[in-house]
Amino acid sequence: MKRKDALTVGEIIDEYLQDRNMEDRLLERRALELWPKIVGYVVNRNTVERRVDNGVLSVRVTSAVIRSELQMSRSSLIEGLNRALGKEVIREIRFI
Repeated sequence: MKRKDALTVGEIIDEYLQDRNMEDRLLERRALELWPKIVGYVVNRNTVERRVDNGVLSVRVTSAVIRSELQMSRSSLIEGLNRALGKEVIREIRFI
């Protein structure tokens, strides 16, 4: 099927990523980059390891007090990350 309208480079890249199911993986990576901005300096300083796998963000927390605060804020953190990403990418956060 031929296209009649020209596509921008961004549209071509988006289409390529969607065809290969890479978009969600890139957004998961972006969530890790956004973490410090979402939680702030003090909390970020106490999270030493972060990873995302299939929509589950796992965060290693060095302070029991901060871990407790993060657990109580879990829903708002998920909402904030997904809002910043523009799509529901993070389904769950596990604090370890």
